[in-house]
Amino acid sequence: MLHIAWSAGEQYAGEASLEVGATLVLARRMNLPEQQPLVAETIDGSTYVFVRLPYVSDPALVVTATGGQPVVYRGQRDNGAIVELTTPSGGSSTPAPGQKVSLTRSGSRVELRFPDLTFTAVLHFDAPAAPLPDSGTIQLDVNALQQSDAWLVGAIAVALSPDHGVVAHGDLKRAFALWRGIELPSDGGFDRNVLRPAIESRGLELPGPRLNKIVYLVERCRRTSEFPARLLDDVRTRLRAAGLDG
Repeated sequence: MLHIAWSAGEQYAGEASLEVGATLVLARRMNLPEQQPLVAETIDGSTYVFVRLPYVSDPALVVTATGGQPVVYRGQRDNGAIVELTTPSGGSSTPAPGQKVSLTRSGSRVELRFPDLTFTAVLHFDAPAAPLPDSGTIQLDVNALQQSDAWLVGAIAVALSPDHGVVAHGDLKRAFALWRGIELPSDGGFDRNVLRPAIESRGLELPGPRLNKIVYLVERCRRTSEFPARLLDDVRTRLRAAGLDG
């Protein structure tokens, strides 16, 4: 069950409890009466928040409840909007238009900001226990990788890298998107929302903007023997079955 507390400005607020597969949707509806610029409805277990603002996309945000980590889809075009995802510890990311992001921590906040509208949703859910990537507290397998983007992108990067090199940025991005079943993210979005958190979660200082983040990630995973050979073989097998060439 996914529990969401949402607010739009200071006048409107509500709560939603979503079963697996249900969604919270923020969208534009210009046929609302001027005296009622926001309407919230529950339809077939999903919650819809409609706003009478021409620059809000249709949909602007979609939050989907899953069996594990909820998924946030940004449909909002730029249009002067800021979309920000913030964890309880203060870490933040800004998904690009069309991007889907899995939230790994209960209590995370989704925020869409315009000069005259701020829509906020705080998500609470039962997150699977996810120890640090190299803690060794559980036996890693391909299912355990689903718990953390930091684990997953590290395993894919090592699995696809040659013995004396690293996988190309575009190939890693495509493999990650294929595994997660999401649209191909932009280079900047992938770096900001996937690679940077994966490096930081391993206690590494981020390299400069001109340095290859994948080199840092792969070298760290190899140096600490983070992923056993059988797991890397399973990752390659799964990616081939999903349609990854090579």
